[in-house]
Amino acid sequence: MIYDGGTPVCVDPSLPILSLIGKKYTMLVLGVIGNMGNRKSFNEILKDIPYSSSTIIARRLKDLQDHNLIIRREGSDGVSYSLTDFGERVRKSLLPLLHTVEKTR
Repeated sequence: MIYDGGTPVCVDPSLPILSLIGKKYTMLVLGVIGNMGNRKSFNEILKDIPYSSSTIIARRLKDLQDHNLIIRREGSDGVSYSLTDFGERVRKSLLPLLHTVEKTR
């Protein structure tokens, strides 16, 4: 249990998402997909995450789909990925943390 002021917040429902967020490149994949338009192809994601491999990015995309953070769409122009509403909320909640860390470095 974590307290926000005097209000208890149960951590248990968050554990699967927190575990996923802690994996290599997960936050970057969420961030990149949500950048400018919220729809990216695999190659765009791979290009925007330097030093990543196609294998690990494919694995993270599958993990994010399994946790309902992104949607994979197949269309006439190929496969693309976009954030779900839940994925957008998670991405937004990570931004204050990233800004805080950025300001202290």
